[in-house]
Amino acid sequence: MPRHPSLSSWGNAEAGTPHISLVLLTGVDRLAIDAVAFSLADSRPAIHVVAYDVAPDPASSTGLSLVRTVCEPGNSDSLLGCDTTVFPMDDCCLTCACKHDLVRVTNAAPEWSGAVLSVLPVGVEGTAVAQYLADSSMLGDLPCAIDTIHVATAVGLDGFESRLFDDDRLVIAGTTDDDAVLDSRSTGVVQTRLIREASHILMLPMLLADGGAALTDGSTALGGAGLGGADLEGTAVSPRQGADETARLSAIVTALADPAATIHPDVHCTDLHALIGDVCTPPRVRV
Repeated sequence: MPRHPSLSSWGNAEAGTPHISLVLLTGVDRLAIDAVAFSLADSRPAIHVVAYDVAPDPASSTGLSLVRTVCEPGNSDSLLGCDTTVFPMDDCCLTCACKHDLVRVTNAAPEWSGAVLSVLPVGVEGTAVAQYLADSSMLGDLPCAIDTIHVATAVGLDGFESRLFDDDRLVIAGTTDDDAVLDSRSTGVVQTRLIREASHILMLPMLLADGGAALTDGSTALGGAGLGGADLEGTAVSPRQGADETARLSAIVTALADPAATIHPDVHCTDLHALIGDVCTPPRVRV
């Protein structure tokens, strides 16, 4: 009986092979995605960032162009100040365009190692991208070994409820009614799916009238009492009304999330260490 070719295990990989830990960041709100990305990048300077956005492009066969921004470690500029490339999106969908381009970027930078943050376009789900990259690493199609892949999603509590129950199609590109590019799915459906697939929920607290942030001191891990397992009985560190509203919205997020996911109530108090860890033993891909 013919045998299938066996793949070398990562434990037997050459000692000189670079290892990376990848975080894929998703979201439905561009401002929330950017705020979370900046916070994560700032928490760990020695990080490579690959951020994607979408722009209308009448000359492209799909009507879209992909905007890729790459930042190297030690770059003190913002994400917008790094190397940016715009190219037509020729793949069948945004998910395929992003996963194929991430492989190209990785192959073009064989020296990369350590933490890599990839910011996906509005509405793109991370699981399919993560699985493709995991398979590419396992098959030896990358110059590095990917130890872990975590899918995280940015959730801004300001306006969260209106987005969650928004039946209008999600806007993925454009700034006006004339150039808007719409997803086939509604904003609410996409918001729900992104929360459900994520292993980390990165929340931006509500902004109060006095400029502060409404927070609770609930656990960052799902489990325990309350709706969906979250403990929302912590002492508020902001005005009572804001804390109550934050607790209510956090309970909704908890109910939507995977029970094994981790909720971070304030992304500004979270760094990439909390998402990927410093050491992965044994090396594995987590999707």
